[in-house]
Amino acid sequence: MAALNYTIQHNGAEATIIFQSLHHGKVQINVKCVRTPDGNKGFVYDCVNATIGREIQQISLETDFVNDLSYIIYLYENSVGTKQDYINGTFDAVINKHIRQYGRIVDTDLYTTIAQMTIGLNALAQNEPNGVPLNEHGKLKLLKMLLARAEQKYGNFLYLTQYELTAYGLQPHLISFNDFKNNL
Repeated sequence: MAALNYTIQHNGAEATIIFQSLHHGKVQINVKCVRTPDGNKGFVYDCVNATIGREIQQISLETDFVNDLSYIIYLYENSVGTKQDYINGTFDAVINKHIRQYGRIVDTDLYTTIAQMTIGLNALAQNEPNGVPLNEHGKLKLLKMLLARAEQKYGNFLYLTQYELTAYGLQPHLISFNDFKNNL
């Protein structure tokens, strides 16, 4: 997997990830840090969960987050064509890699990918002359565009998390997107 070199500067409950980009120089991303229950370092970031219809704070392991973001930024930078082309190309490459690895894409992984793509786009935009990060409307537009692409292109591999109230509380289970769509 191609990726960018990076360093992480920790400062208590925050960290700065610095990617070394050929086209954009130093690309910096600031995140909040936490320790996971098993003692690993995790990064906290905002992620829209369309299944529950709201933005949540998500935690990813430091190494997973940085490796995923490095790959996303690398793909953005090495894409050609219009902005739409490199957004779609990056999304397709990340989702196809995930499907090759796991044989499917679960909605929560899809939302994580979209959140990380948004973070990567914003970081690159800040290094552009007159670059402007996505505002809330732009983030929502990107979310809707990529969800529509996932449905259209990856619907056969997409699974949604549903919850059932049991004697043990809410229990998650997966349902294929096609079964969900057919039962509407």
